[in-house]
Amino acid sequence: MSTNVNFIQKKPLSIWLLLSFFIASISIYGMFNVFLNGQEASYGISRDVPLGMLIIGYSYLVGISAGTAVVGALGHVFKINAFHIMSKRVALISLSSLIGAFFIIFWELAGPYQLQVLRMVKYYINFEITSPIWWMATFYVMELPLLAIEVYFLVEKKHESAFFASLIGFFLSIIAYSTLSFVFASNATRPLWHTTSFLVFFVISAVISGVAVLLIMIFISGKGKTYIKNINILSKILFFGLLLMLFIDVWNVFLNTYGGTQNELNATMKLFIGNGPLSFNFYYLELGLGIILPILLLVISNFKSSFFSALAGLFMIIGMFFSRFDSVVGGQLLSRPSIHMNFILHTYHVSNSELSIFIGGLGVVLLFFFLGENFIDLEEEITNE
Repeated sequence: MSTNVNFIQKKPLSIWLLLSFFIASISIYGMFNVFLNGQEASYGISRDVPLGMLIIGYSYLVGISAGTAVVGALGHVFKINAFHIMSKRVALISLSSLIGAFFIIFWELAGPYQLQVLRMVKYYINFEITSPIWWMATFYVMELPLLAIEVYFLVEKKHESAFFASLIGFFLSIIAYSTLSFVFASNATRPLWHTTSFLVFFVISAVISGVAVLLIMIFISGKGKTYIKNINILSKILFFGLLLMLFIDVWNVFLNTYGGTQNELNATMKLFIGNGPLSFNFYYLELGLGIILPILLLVISNFKSSFFSALAGLFMIIGMFFSRFDSVVGGQLLSRPSIHMNFILHTYHVSNSELSIFIGGLGVVLLFFFLGENFIDLEEEITNE
């Protein structure tokens, strides 16, 4: 029986694979604490702030997965030449990011040692179709094997099959991630979540993160001169996407401050304006590092530098994490038991266990990607049109 040489390659284990394994192993600290002390004692969450670092990490990684899935589909499904490069690696990153997200959410769910699979089956057979979380879980359970199938078809050069897998994945990625956004936005008791712009911002930033990842991959591959036309177009797309994100962020603050309800005004003032607990994150990391600095880098480079475009993409992806942090945590830090009572400001501090599992989740993403780099043929024909 012959072995398909496209799928399995004999390569020496790279230092990156070993490094990613080490990063993934950092999660052992948090997992050990959960096994030993339970989640309440290990995580920084509480009844007032029940969603912490692990939910943030999950929403962050599934956003990158959705963005790269969309970017990949724009290339080999819709034949947009600017995106029709590195299709195999883009699909692999999308799959790896979703696996990393599943790893993180596994440890977020109560008692991961209590037969989670059986609990999930019991949850599913109830068919809670009125629950946004049920639909979100359903879409992601469908998307994971679909992304794996897409990677397989791309590697095996079964282009027709890969076309249909990627087409379905394109729509499923957007639907799944927008459903995740809806899980937050549908909560009418959280003024920072309960807006249409919250959902739109989540989806736009996810798609733009896919463009950022592709620019980073072009630079790392050392093919910046080969893909100069692609870099120019992708950099401009990243630029306009960042402008749109900046527009939404700034006008959300203005609308909530001057034209919103009293709930929105108080929430904005207490969290983001002045010395609020999230003001540093919002101004310096989400806006400054994640949006304004990348815009300046792209303008300075005239959208033609592989290095500056990759750096802008990297800063955008880092800033997107703090955007998720501000969104998820910010929606929980203020509560109002009654319209006759003032807002209560809660606190949340990331625990060492949460941080270690989140870092480990990033390591899982890198681990699966570099496993693919070592054992799968990811090389493809160059498209530069």
